[in-house]
Amino acid sequence: MVEASERPSGTIGYLQQLEEKDWILKAEALHYLSKNNVKESSESIFKIANNNTENPWIRSKALIAYCKIQNDSNIPPILTSFSSSEDPKLRAGAAEALSFITGNNSDELSLKLTKDDNEMVQFHALASYTKLKKQEAWPLVQTMIDSPSQETIPIVAKALIRVGNNEALKKLQEIANSVKNKRAFIDSVSKTKNTNTIPLLLNLLEKTSIDNSNFDYIISALSIHNNETLAKPLSDLINTGRDPAVFAAARVITHLLQDPKIGKELRSAINNSSSPETQEAAMIALGSKNMNPDSNKDFFIGYLKNKNPDLRVLSILCLSHCREVNLYNLLKETIKDEESRVSLAAMNALMHTPLEDAPTGVLVSYLEEALVNADTVVRKAAFDLLAHAGNADDFEPALAMLGEALSGTDTIRREAVAEALGSIAPDKGVANVARRQGYISNWMVLGTFLNDKEHKAFAKELEPEKTIDFEKTYPSTYVWALQGNQRKEGEKAIERDIGWAEASVNKTNGMLLMGPLLPPPGTFSISYAVSDFNSTKEQELFLSLDGDDAFKVWLNGEKVAEAIAPYLHRQSCIATLENIKIKLKKGKNRILIKSANIENEWWVRARITDANNRPIELF
Repeated sequence: MVEASERPSGTIGYLQQLEEKDWILKAEALHYLSKNNVKESSESIFKIANNNTENPWIRSKALIAYCKIQNDSNIPPILTSFSSSEDPKLRAGAAEALSFITGNNSDELSLKLTKDDNEMVQFHALASYTKLKKQEAWPLVQTMIDSPSQETIPIVAKALIRVGNNEALKKLQEIANSVKNKRAFIDSVSKTKNTNTIPLLLNLLEKTSIDNSNFDYIISALSIHNNETLAKPLSDLINTGRDPAVFAAARVITHLLQDPKIGKELRSAINNSSSPETQEAAMIALGSKNMNPDSNKDFFIGYLKNKNPDLRVLSILCLSHCREVNLYNLLKETIKDEESRVSLAAMNALMHTPLEDAPTGVLVSYLEEALVNADTVVRKAAFDLLAHAGNADDFEPALAMLGEALSGTDTIRREAVAEALGSIAPDKGVANVARRQGYISNWMVLGTFLNDKEHKAFAKELEPEKTIDFEKTYPSTYVWALQGNQRKEGEKAIERDIGWAEASVNKTNGMLLMGPLLPPPGTFSISYAVSDFNSTKEQELFLSLDGDDAFKVWLNGEKVAEAIAPYLHRQSCIATLENIKIKLKKGKNRILIKSANIENEWWVRARITDANNRPIELF
């Protein structure tokens, strides 16, 4: 008995499957168990073969599986019985099973069955006979295969491969060209595992469209052979110079044989090709990481200006696998390509290029055309690349070029530009980017005062709302609160003094994050933010506000807004008010925000625009 640990995976299930009534399930189990040589299945398989009530086809398959697993030199009595049965299915099973009998006594029975009155029996017997006799069987093969039927061609192919002389292989090629059921033929040929089949399969591959399901099936059939046996036939195919042959060879290299030596032959052959499909297949093969793509870099560079945009994109992808090139140098003009997909491919490749290769301080001019491209996708990719590879030296040139977008009404573009600029901004550069978009960016902040879940302190008028004195300190209290609990019963609040401090927004989207600016804790807290600014004239503008969790806003001492977001435990609770009409006086103006937080995030944001939603830079 085979130990459980030695069984191929799935053995138990397939042993059980032998007991099923469904013949398809039985056939599947017989195939698996014989293929994996599961000897413990022999007894059950023999019972199926010996069962007169079973389907004759299943019985024949069971006999074949039994003989394959047993691998004996003697013919079992059941095979002899099948060979003389009135049922041609059983005789055919016996004829095929003889190929697994190793003793010479099987050749006599095989030879006898080649004279059977049933064609399938004859050719299964012939295939078994050739396995034993090989080239010695050629005279008999010649007499039997002059015009084989389509049904018997897969069996005839086995016989010809087993003979293996030049005449047999030539005949095999003729048959391959005429066979209708290519899948059955390929399957039969591949099961022999004979290296003589490689040129045959490669020839079939050349004549098969890549859209045909048999294309991948042929490559799968070739995969059973090792690189040494594949290399010479593959080289011969490439050297024919035929476009379909070079295409087929390139696909085999991509999937099976990634050898830089054969890559040289492929690169040479592709120089004479005018087929974009063949050129593409060759580039994919040569660009594979195991094919030493650096040795092909000049080949790839030559396609950067090819008239076919698909080949231009592919050349970029292949060059991205090369380690000895500076893509920033190579793709400087490609980024400007009129085809957006080519430009996008170039920038995507640069996103994965070492940062030290990026041009320092001139990345903005390098990306200039892409940064102002009419295609929003291309622009976004350029912004992303600037954010990824740019540095502080690129900030001022970028701001000069893209500043107009910050003050425009295209929200998507504005935010993308702001994010890119923010990622390369030096100290205080983030506030500058935010200010260009109309956000209030410079503040004086004070906090924290103790609040609760019901916002009781938020509802009260606290001292900073009465008089603002930036030199003054204020007594305040706080408690450490965990998991949304305000305080333990009987716990006393801790007292401390707090004062005003300067602050700037810390995100290009105008958010003033209160937590990092104020003494902890930020839970159950209230803070104040004040900003003073000048207006050159009396004017009506629009104020938009949002924040987590609640805010009140005064302009020049007059309350203009209040909003409280519904409480959600451990989630963002964002209150929002948009386009509040405000009136500025000429000269100095002051905005005061009272911000409350229960838990989780804590931030506030204010933006001023005109009636056309264009940012007003006042701060």
